Amino acid sequence: MPYIAGVIIFIIISNIVNHRKSKVRHRQKIRRLYGQKPKKRDYDFKEIGYHWQVHKKDVPEDEKIDDISWNDLEMDKVYQRINNCRSFIGDQVLYSKLHCLPMDSLYGQGFEKKLSFFAANAKEREELQVLFSHLGKDSQSYHLPKSIEQLDKHKIPSIWLYRALQLGLILSFLPALVLNNSSYMYLTLVVSVINVATYTIGKVKFEANLNLLRNILGIIATGRTLANTKKFTYEKEFEDIGRLVKPFKGISFIMGLFQMKKDAALSGDMLAILSDYLLGGFLLDFTLYHRIIKGLEARRGEFTDLYMGLGEVDMAISVASFRESLPKYCTPSFTRDHVLDLKGIYHPLIDDPVCNTVTMDKSTIITGSNASGKSTFIKAVAINAILAQNINTCMAQEMKIPYAKIITSMAIRDDLMVGESYYIREIKYLKRIIENISEDRLVICLIDEILRGTNTVERLAASSSVLTFLSSKNCIAIVASHDIELTQILSSLYDNYYFTEKMQDKDIIFDYKIRKGVSSSRNAISLLEHIGFPEQIIKDAKRMVKG
Repeated sequence: MPYIAGVIIFIIISNIVNHRKSKVRHRQKIRRLYGQKPKKRDYDFKEIGYHWQVHKKDVPEDEKIDDISWNDLEMDKVYQRINNCRSFIGDQVLYSKLHCLPMDSLYGQGFEKKLSFFAANAKEREELQVLFSHLGKDSQSYHLPKSIEQLDKHKIPSIWLYRALQLGLILSFLPALVLNNSSYMYLTLVVSVINVATYTIGKVKFEANLNLLRNILGIIATGRTLANTKKFTYEKEFEDIGRLVKPFKGISFIMGLFQMKKDAALSGDMLAILSDYLLGGFLLDFTLYHRIIKGLEARRGEFTDLYMGLGEVDMAISVASFRESLPKYCTPSFTRDHVLDLKGIYHPLIDDPVCNTVTMDKSTIITGSNASGKSTFIKAVAINAILAQNINTCMAQEMKIPYAKIITSMAIRDDLMVGESYYIREIKYLKRIIENISEDRLVICLIDEILRGTNTVERLAASSSVLTFLSSKNCIAIVASHDIELTQILSSLYDNYYFTEKMQDKDIIFDYKIRKGVSSSRNAISLLEHIGFPEQIIKDAKRMVKG
């Protein structure tokens, strides 16, 4: 007997020690990953985007980045570069926030305070990351925003039946108690068997919703812990989570009782499993579940706000880490003038970027040879303008910009499924830019190789007409183009910048630096020669150019 007791004590102590070691390793990992470029992992953007699909209906059109611009700028990759969130709600709220372009400084100022707080309070930041890690990133968790939106589908049908059976079980005790005759307990036994059978049959369907309830409980519990000013100073500083979690005090208590029962049943202990089925005869699982869903239905908006509030905390830590991982960054200065003052700007997805400085006080055409950096530069401008507005962070030495809607026309492809040619899709993209222009908010549009899907004569005529129209509206157009003729036609309306290259030992060297003026170099044939096209092709091409 002492030997068995010793083994039990040893197992308990070992479990405690291993648990503590695991917690230490987890904290060390969190500390190590902060300020590092996130490791590549598989993302299911459909699941991550469920929150945005639900949330975007509440966002004004002028504050959204449309899908075409998002894909043109490879914002999924930008999201992955930023994302160091520890929970599924952080993942989803970051994804939603990157789709939005707030119209004033109130959001940015509040978010910046959180970033500064987490940058200065490493210990609390790590503790909060541990807290969010408990929510995890289980695949089913990402469905929660849709489930909350469709709570009617998660209700238990015919709840009155379960309540009637509950009442029947209670009333079955009365004959034996009132008449003091134990033989009437057979009635209780019969009713209990019926109830347990009902519980067993219904449990399969009930278990399918258990993950939903766990996630809801986890979010409310996380909110209550974060709002505990004795544990964290965050709430003293910002006073936002306590207010958001307050409406769920009663629901949290009910859910806590429900969760304790489920955890006991899932522990594998035979006594716990037996008690689960014995207590199942009272059908409490179904009625408690119904009360939780009904309570959430009445507080759907408050729960959505709590979801967003907690996600923003996890997101803020992630953005603080992103900043720390950059070679340099700045916070934007917003101006009412229609001027983009960009100093040392670069693209966040390039590991060893070349920085560029430019001031654009009106629409601009950027020329240059193939692969010289035009497209990368205008993408860098667009991405920085987006991140400046939604995470108050720029990949630059200094950046002054106006609040603006960002819209692009870049990565155009034929769509064989709908029978649309390149040119048809291109003019549809351009038409959508025109339709988004308004006097209420400045539009910064970025166009890569305007109308390249048609012949030269009509391309120049149509392109110059479109760009003239854009320059007359509440819009700054930044256009990358090979058409030098456009710079001449639009010289009075558009500024001109260019990228170039130089030949060195039969090699083409790009410095990726932007310059004032118009490009005079052409390298299409040189590139053919550089990568090894047959000599006859090169000679024929050069002969045709010379005329």
